[in-house]
Order: sequence, then structure tokens, then C-alpha cells
Amino acid sequence: MNQENIDIPEANLDYRDCDQQIWEEELADFVPSRILDSHIHFFWSADLPGAPQGLPTNPQIKTKDNDLNTLNQWAKILYPGRRMQYLILGSPGSDVTRHVESVRREIKEIPGIRYNRLVTPSCKLEDIERDLKNPQFIGLKPYRTYSVTGDIDHCRIHEFLPHEQMEFANQHGLWVTMHLARQHGCADHHNLKDLEEYTTNRYPNIKWLLAHCARSFTYWPIREAIKHLRDMPNIHYDTSAVTDVRPYITLLTQEDPHRIFWGSDGVGAAFFHGHYAALGRAWQHSDADQGGLQFPHCDGRPILSVYEQLMSLKFAVEVAELSKDQVEGLFWRNAANALGIDDQELATND
Repeated sequence: MNQENIDIPEANLDYRDCDQQIWEEELADFVPSRILDSHIHFFWSADLPGAPQGLPTNPQIKTKDNDLNTLNQWAKILYPGRRMQYLILGSPGSDVTRHVESVRREIKEIPGIRYNRLVTPSCKLEDIERDLKNPQFIGLKPYRTYSVTGDIDHCRIHEFLPHEQMEFANQHGLWVTMHLARQHGCADHHNLKDLEEYTTNRYPNIKWLLAHCARSFTYWPIREAIKHLRDMPNIHYDTSAVTDVRPYITLLTQEDPHRIFWGSDGVGAAFFHGHYAALGRAWQHSDADQGGLQFPHCDGRPILSVYEQLMSLKFAVEVAELSKDQVEGLFWRNAANALGIDDQELATND
């Protein structure tokens, strides 16, 4: 193989020969024939606050938009021959009303796709209730960036997902995809206290999907928290964006594997060449194309972060000695069963 990028003009992808080599030599025999990506996003620049309506999207930034066609084009290249389904998550920064309507139009009557609605503390319950009448809309996606405290680093769950919204979610048995705040993520004592209270007492019908291995991009948070989280009902995890092998080993060896769902966090957060570097108990996004890195001692061709993630998951699966059936569970069956996506929807979507 040479070091040129592979020409895929119709998809506008940065997929390189080194990525293809890793897929063919390391991942093709690991990734099953069906994938349900439980953490992935749409994005339209026309949904940003203040964007003009009724006009074509600026062609100069069109390539930054991520619609269903974008996701499927990427999937054809990243996971050749695999059948794809998605749990779409609301994207922060968008005008909520515009974004929800854009998602509704995009996925309307397409089987095998679900959506967790973007919510902010200012969202009205009647608007949420109206949108959640759509059977494809199954949950909520809050973001710490909307915390009523204005402090996105140290806010608690109820400060960006207010109790009235949790009461609504509990009443209707909804999913909540939760990117935990606070510096220690799932190991933070406030987060653990709140989750225990919500899952065992106050909101027992909410189904929690803790994003990014419960926001454990390095070994420490999940190692500290697992003994508490595994005893809480209705807790699940998605794997999105995590590239350190150690959180996966902890989850696969100390949790019920049925509670773990594959998620990529594509497009923007995972489809770059680099990874999320663990630095002791800290972590940092590391884009190899922007780091001025030099590789005098090795083959210096960094791969896509999503492939780094898959490689770490594969290694952890080997350490945990999971069966082929359990691997299929990680990639699709666990989420499909939990989200209510049946095999008929997959057949309809072929």
C-alpha cells in the first residue's frame, strides 16, 4: 500500500490506505455483520440559532453538515458490508425546535432508527410531550453546556436535566443519554449519589445510557465507580469515542456485558486521525494531523479515532474472553433489544 488517501469523492471522506490496512488486517474479522450505533449525531448548519430559514445551506460549509446520507456513506467505508442502524442523539448548539423538526423529517418512517430528543432546562414539557408521541423518539439528550448554573464543569445532573423533565421521563419510561459533568465523571460522589437516588428511588422507570463509558476516557473514573454503578438498575453504557483500552477491560470484566452498547460519537468527535489520549487520570483530544508529530522510529500513519476505539474494544474483548455471541451483543443485540428495534425493522431496511 502507498500512503495516499483513498479517493471517495462522493462521500467527502478522509479515509486513508493506513485505515484500510487496519480494517482488513485487524478489524474485519472482529466487527459483526450488523451494527447499531447507539451514539451518533446529525448536524445541520441551518439549525444554528440565527441561521436564515428557507434558503439553501451555504455550499462552502455544506460538507460540515451530517445527515443520514453522511452517516451511511461513512458506514459503507468504515464498516464495509455491515448493516447499519442508529440511535441519533440531539446535537448541542442547535435551535431546539429547528433541530427536532430536522431530525423528524430525516428519519421519518425509516425503520431501525431511534432518536433521543435534544432538551435544555428551558424546554417546555408540552413541547417535549408532543414530540415524544413520535414512536421513533424514545428519550432525551440533555447537555451540561445548558446548565442553569452557568458552570458546565461542576454542575450536577438536575442542573441541566431539571427534575420536571426527569419526572416526565420517569412517567413515560424514557431513555436518557447522559454525558456526566464534574471533573471525575462517574467517580464523582455527587454523580454517584444522584444516580443511586434516581435509579433506586425517585425515578425508577428512567433508562439511563451513560455516554463515553460513563465519561471514563481513562482508567480511573470507571474503576472507582463500577462497584456502585453495577448495582444500580436501569444503568447502561455506550462506548462512544473512548480509545483507552482500560475502561473497556473494567466494564467487560466487572459489569454485565448486556448493559454495554457500541457507539461511535460520529462524525465530528470520532472520525479524525488521532485518539483521546489518557494522561494519568486526565485525558485530551489529540488530532495527529494538527499536533506536529514526528515518527522517526515507526510507520507514522495515524489511523481514524473510531478505529483506535475498535482496536481497544477488541483487545478488551480478548482479555474478558467474550464469546462471538456476546460480541454481537455489544455491537447490536443489546441495544436493539433494549431500544425495541426488532429484526423485522432490519429486514425492512435492507
